[in-house]
Amino acid sequence: MGADDRLETLEAFRGRQSKGSGVGLEVRLLDTVSELREVESLQQLVWGMPDREVVPSHQLLAAVRNGGLVLGAFAGGRLVGFSYAFVGWREGERVLHSHMTAVLPDLQDHDVGYRLKCAQREWALAQGYARIVWTFDPLQSRNAYFNLHKLGARAERYLVDYYGRMEDELNRGLPTDRLEVDWWLTSEPVRARLEGRWVPPALEGAPPVLEAQGDGPGPVREPAGELVRLEVPASLADLRQRDPQLPLAWRLATREAFLRCLAAHYAAVDFRRHAGRSFYVLERTR
Repeated sequence: MGADDRLETLEAFRGRQSKGSGVGLEVRLLDTVSELREVESLQQLVWGMPDREVVPSHQLLAAVRNGGLVLGAFAGGRLVGFSYAFVGWREGERVLHSHMTAVLPDLQDHDVGYRLKCAQREWALAQGYARIVWTFDPLQSRNAYFNLHKLGARAERYLVDYYGRMEDELNRGLPTDRLEVDWWLTSEPVRARLEGRWVPPALEGAPPVLEAQGDGPGPVREPAGELVRLEVPASLADLRQRDPQLPLAWRLATREAFLRCLAAHYAAVDFRRHAGRSFYVLERTR
């Protein structure tokens, strides 16, 4: 794709921004100081961030004016979600690193995040990107389902205590381990999901590398077979309320399980929910 083609595609993207959805949603580029200050406030509302951990509007503005992207989702003129990304590099290739995507809790089941990520994908394609990468907490099952099952991203890298100590409501008291995903924008798994024709792999016969025993994790097993499954808590927040000690036990157990699987050349390719339980699906890559 040449520079003129990318410019034409980007202008087409801008022209489609005003199209709404079932909740009257508008997704558009954010590039003014006033809009980016709203993004500061949304970070605190969604994640309970202390002031020192909020990405400030001046940094967002600098990123936008130097090749980065901040998208905002508006409902009734109110900012209800955003996605922030900047240029990154992997194996000598330019990628878009999606650092933050957030939606107000009362709209998290209304496809706002999905609309933001689809708009981010369209913008990235217009700019000539082949993939978007981002990190997420592997114990957050809602995010895992969204990233792997709904969007078709895949994870082959596990990052131990990636951010160090954090004091927001979601991360307080836990090592900030992260899975890093690759979203290959024109791959068949991604296109099949976005077009509604993807068929998930059958889990019959996929042995567990980690399963729950009561509320806690059981022993970690060696991965074997083309597909394996790895259980995580269905809701980390609910688990924390029942027993504040168990999230750390799950963090350490899932860390060991993921590191074993990735070392044995598995990749996390799906996330499934069944009978109140939540599982990663990992596939052997070679």
